[in-house]
Amino acid sequence: MTDVQPSSPRRPAPGPHVSAEAIPAGEFVADPARSELRFKAKAFTLFWVRGRMPAASGTLRIQDGKLSGTGEVAAHAVSTGIGARDWHLRSSHYLHTKCHPVITMRVEDADLASGTVRCAVTVRDTTSAVDLRVTRLEVVDGELHLEAAVELDRTPFPMLPPLAGVSRKVHVELTVVARPA
Repeated sequence: MTDVQPSSPRRPAPGPHVSAEAIPAGEFVADPARSELRFKAKAFTLFWVRGRMPAASGTLRIQDGKLSGTGEVAAHAVSTGIGARDWHLRSSHYLHTKCHPVITMRVEDADLASGTVRCAVTVRDTTSAVDLRVTRLEVVDGELHLEAAVELDRTPFPMLPPLAGVSRKVHVELTVVARPA
């Protein structure tokens, strides 16, 4: 007879399995120390480059099962663990953080029950709409926990094209931990 290991607890998926009404209405302020954007992209089609950018600020409002909010990610603090690569990502070739130190994200009246949030992302003064897939949305000890993911096409943004070594698609994961305002 073999031992059966108990499965690890799983969070319910958003959308029809998570009730938007279970999230209390209100205003929330992101905790920059616990919120971040993580990314990975292929470099020269050979290997994954992984990194993170800390949250700079953010506010969220939930009302009638809908989410609105704005947030900034500190592009100037991008970190991949390799200084020369970080410098190159901050340069005018990519994020141009000397002139554009933050990436802005804006959501207006997104239906939480759908599991997808339409988000306007602004990089280097250029805005593009993306659909974030909500992977976690819950209140724990009075704090709102929001996690979302997207495969971001970077071609709308003014930076080196994919031929320069970094793939066109960037896998992005966003974590926001917010307290009531």
